[in-house]
Amino acid sequence: MGINVKEYDSTFHFDITGVSYIGNPKPNTSIYVSKKLESLLFNLERVDQCLIFVESGTNIKEEYRRDNAVIVTDNPQLEFAKFSLKLQKARFDEESKCGISLCDGGYYKSNDAVIGEGAYIEPGCFIGFGTVIGDNAVILAGSSIRYSDIGNNFLANEHTVIGTNAFTMATDEYGNKMRIYSMGKTVIGNDVEVGSHSNISRGSVGCTVIEDYVKLDSYVHIGHDAHIKKNVEIAAGATIGGFVDIGRNTFVGLNATLKNRITVGENDIIGMGASVMRSFPGNITLAGNPAKGISRMGGATELKGEI
Repeated sequence: MGINVKEYDSTFHFDITGVSYIGNPKPNTSIYVSKKLESLLFNLERVDQCLIFVESGTNIKEEYRRDNAVIVTDNPQLEFAKFSLKLQKARFDEESKCGISLCDGGYYKSNDAVIGEGAYIEPGCFIGFGTVIGDNAVILAGSSIRYSDIGNNFLANEHTVIGTNAFTMATDEYGNKMRIYSMGKTVIGNDVEVGSHSNISRGSVGCTVIEDYVKLDSYVHIGHDAHIKKNVEIAAGATIGGFVDIGRNTFVGLNATLKNRITVGENDIIGMGASVMRSFPGNITLAGNPAKGISRMGGATELKGEI
């Protein structure tokens, strides 16, 4: 699956097979760079053969232009969105050729999907394209999984959805919203449980990562490119925004909300209904809207302001 870059710059002849972020660029991917991200252009030193949509007026070194197709535009996010649509159509074509089979037990599986030994999968499930699942998985009725790498001893309760498109949009020339298709994956470790009707979005430009022993309750939403570290518990109704990083052993309470692109430290307790709007360190309790921190030192508590 790929799109040859000569469609955009006839001086180059290589394929673009995915997308990435200027903060962590990968070879043979498409990237967009707005002026506010200009300071991250140095990351291009370690890649080549990229298709880069750059906002007009951005200062990009000539050495980066030698190895990459650089397209200057007033709206790089829109051009990136149009490219992601082409790439997604190519992916759909590949999926169609791969085919889908009805398996014993009444569930559907893409012919390229790999499922380990000892799996129990109930009727009405769908295991889609680009998915690998380890041994002893239990996947209950109505669940859908695609574009995911999942470890051993996985439990998906009824109607879980894993690997959905991220909620990422651009604005077209007419002021209308246009989807940016997600080209990343979901990576889930060992002994992870996902509650019924929960949703985990795949990475938009990288991976959404759920580490070992994470436990999600029902109706939890995990946004794209989030990183949920080992032994985190997330209670029912919680919403985790895109690119959120949650440290080990943290507990997220009922209906809590974590804003996108923030970091929460290890061993935190995020209270019921808390609205976490910025990053916090570890070993504190967060409560309120907006959430404030309460330290836990020697059994005493001390109210802290936001940081």
